[in-house]
Amino acid sequence: MGKLILCAGRTAEKPYCFKLTGTPVYTIEELCYYIYHNLESVSEELFNQELIDFIGEDLGLKERANFLEELLRKKSGIKDLVVSILCSCDLYDKTEINQLLAEIDILFRLTPIQRKKRQADFCLSHHKYKEAMKEYLAILNSREFTDLTSEEYGDILHNMGVLEARTGAFTVAADKFRGAYERNHNEKSLKQYLYALKCSKQETLYEREVKILVGNRELLMQMEEELYHAWDASEYTGLYAEVVRLSELKENGKYTEFYERLNELVKQLKIEYRKDSI
Repeated sequence: MGKLILCAGRTAEKPYCFKLTGTPVYTIEELCYYIYHNLESVSEELFNQELIDFIGEDLGLKERANFLEELLRKKSGIKDLVVSILCSCDLYDKTEINQLLAEIDILFRLTPIQRKKRQADFCLSHHKYKEAMKEYLAILNSREFTDLTSEEYGDILHNMGVLEARTGAFTVAADKFRGAYERNHNEKSLKQYLYALKCSKQETLYEREVKILVGNRELLMQMEEELYHAWDASEYTGLYAEVVRLSELKENGKYTEFYERLNELVKQLKIEYRKDSI
């Protein structure tokens, strides 16, 4: 989980898995660590009887679980629940807990739609691509999307473009990046827009858009260099090398090895695809 944690309490035989990231926790210390570093993703899961049962039954902290149930009955806020869980062990001191409470205050000063955007951004950063796209679409289809600033709206379109590009839908991605740049005026969105045009082989449109949008010659040279290195680096990836190897095997008539390696490659790609789709 990114940190060595000395666990003093009981270790559960069966972990509690956080639904969004699929991260398993086996001890109260691991639970506290996850909550502390992933607050935006767990705010709703804290109001969850399943989690309370895990704390009481699997971790043996029955008094703490009873107290959490009482907080739920009183409809207490997230800060009370967070403090109660974090105080179940000595992983964090008072200063660190107060720092987290301050972050909670900042989080809940955001509008509901801004919090939803941060949730979607969290999904994207944790490789939950299907969930991220679902969240972004829900935001843009909601009545509250007008509460977003132009920059926030553009950033959402940019991230949707990233998700489309991951599937090879470069034409769709280009449209998203173009809309993003119109709203957030971010150089990163501009660069991704032009890269997507290149990848979708829209050379005429690429040349026209470069003349319209890129007034800085130095920026254009930087972009072309980055794109060159990206294409060059792709030839050294494991997947590219394996595809080249498969072509060689087929050309040389080594069909038994060809099909064995092909089946293994397909199997690995299916595993990666399922990870992205969870």
